[in-house]
Amino acid sequence: VLFQLRNPSSPPCIRSWIPWFGAAFQFGKAPLEFIEQARSKHGPVFTVFALGKRFTFVTEEEGAEAFFQSKDLNFEQAVQQAVQNAVSIPAEAFYQNHGNLYSMMKGKMGPSNLHLFTGTLCKELHEHMAHLGTEGLGDLNDLVRHIMYPAVVNTLFGKGFFLICQGEIKEFEEHFQKFDEHFEYASQIPECFLRNWSKSKNWLLKLFEKVVLDAERTNPSETTSKTLMQHLLDNLQEKHLAPNYGLLMLWASQANAVPVS
Repeated sequence: VLFQLRNPSSPPCIRSWIPWFGAAFQFGKAPLEFIEQARSKHGPVFTVFALGKRFTFVTEEEGAEAFFQSKDLNFEQAVQQAVQNAVSIPAEAFYQNHGNLYSMMKGKMGPSNLHLFTGTLCKELHEHMAHLGTEGLGDLNDLVRHIMYPAVVNTLFGKGFFLICQGEIKEFEEHFQKFDEHFEYASQIPECFLRNWSKSKNWLLKLFEKVVLDAERTNPSETTSKTLMQHLLDNLQEKHLAPNYGLLMLWASQANAVPVS
């Protein structure tokens, strides 16, 4: 059966005559325009069938509020598959660690504790800005990345664990930019369709294997002296997945940093 009968109470569903792929081609070509056209034609709530999955869009405030206040909403289930696709963390390990790691991150990065990071972060930002010189031309996004990436990495993971020289920083920027730009697609579709993204992901995971070893070797007993990566290691049950969780933490820390800056 290629097409299921539509439930009368379900939102309008946009698909195509191509099995499994559905509306993936139209959606992937110009996502924002596609969503706006679908909203104008079908209303504020609609479903897009693409790559064997259904994606339901809620484009008005009232609908979003009802969704997030629903007692049936389960955040863990909502993000588990995306996390597994993006950083290769199996479902069992995700559910086993999520609650503990979420509590740890919420405590360490909560508003009351952010002041513990500001001094180091500001120092790192000033240090990397000093290398820019007094004049020049360049892309603003590239400029922010060049400053933000090493500053945040050194703050969260410890200075000197990686990104020591300019060559390493440049290579890291290239791979992480590819990983970040296609993260949303990679979290939903098979990795084999994104070969360049997959190469960058594996490069970053390999890098984090070294980061984890260094973090374990230098892990202090005093809680206040630990980096966020070392706190993660202390709370993670499956240590062999530490590089994967490290990459996920890095992406979470950088995902909105560049556009906001």
